[in-house]
Amino acid sequence: MSSQFVLPSFVGRVVKSVVTPSVIDFWAAELGLDSRVERTVCRVVARWMETADTVTLVVKPNRNFSGFKAGQHVNLSVEIDGIRHTRSYSFSEAPAATGLLAITVKKVPNGRVSNYLVDRVSVGDRIELGQAFGDMTFAQGAPEKIVMLAAGSGVTPLMSLLRELAQQQMPSDVVFMFWARTRADLIFRTELEVLAAQYPQLRLVPIYEHETELQAGDLTGRPCAEHFADIADMNERTVYACGPTGFMNAVQTLVADQAQVFHAEAFTPPVFVPSSTETVRVFLKKSNKHVDLPQGMPLLDALEAQGIKPNSGCRMGICNTCACGKSGGVTRNLLTQELDVDDTASLRICVNAAVGDLTLDL
Repeated sequence: MSSQFVLPSFVGRVVKSVVTPSVIDFWAAELGLDSRVERTVCRVVARWMETADTVTLVVKPNRNFSGFKAGQHVNLSVEIDGIRHTRSYSFSEAPAATGLLAITVKKVPNGRVSNYLVDRVSVGDRIELGQAFGDMTFAQGAPEKIVMLAAGSGVTPLMSLLRELAQQQMPSDVVFMFWARTRADLIFRTELEVLAAQYPQLRLVPIYEHETELQAGDLTGRPCAEHFADIADMNERTVYACGPTGFMNAVQTLVADQAQVFHAEAFTPPVFVPSSTETVRVFLKKSNKHVDLPQGMPLLDALEAQGIKPNSGCRMGICNTCACGKSGGVTRNLLTQELDVDDTASLRICVNAAVGDLTLDL
């Protein structure tokens, strides 16, 4: 006869209520382990500088990461001076059988996370990732003719797409246009030049804003019609563009109507100016709290100004990290200017503002 120790049912329920996945993940972190029940933790296995202010981090994720497609983004979280910060970055490599991931980060002025990643993160350190998101991919296969438009670190998702094409021996005709301050600021410059020499179907067009030592044929200045003059078949091409908001507005004006298809993603959050000086009353249902917020101001920014810190990621209405339920009131999408009166809507509070009094599930 065998016996087996079994916890009384009430003890089992207590243990299960206390030893939750979040508790297990906390102690795994405290013990220096990479394994987690819920979270995707990555260990940095390599790093190198692409330019003086741009780093590539190669990381190995634990088994919780679900994979990604070339051109997608991910929310990255780090703890800096005891405070957790989350930002969105693009993968700069194409998916590989090794399971390793590469993220390329350029410093931005006063960028707490970008400066930390470039200056302080070392091999062996751990960072946390969310799951991949973003639609600027080759979901239906690569188009036959492509134009890629990049500025600054906006090159990273386009480089991921280009590396995927290189894995396939460059099946598409690609014009790769890259705006940078100087030649030294061209991220991935050497690799791009090697790929252009290897594949005749890839045409590299660097454009400089402040380069002092120009070479024959170099293009200069900010995006203008002259930069696209040599692309006679733009109406047959699919355009993929990524860069700061000002750059994106410029290239969209110049080529969106001419291109066969235009895909665009800005990597800096748009700046919204409140539409009035009036305030609205917002009831935070889970917190049982009322707050008065500026009308027309993104709800995320307005809540943060009150010392309330909802989950957030890209701050551009892409990643869905900040989405929460709305159970009453009217909001305006600041990207499309559309009104939403649905009381069961899931609201991205980074790009939506309250039009009147509102109830949020926060």
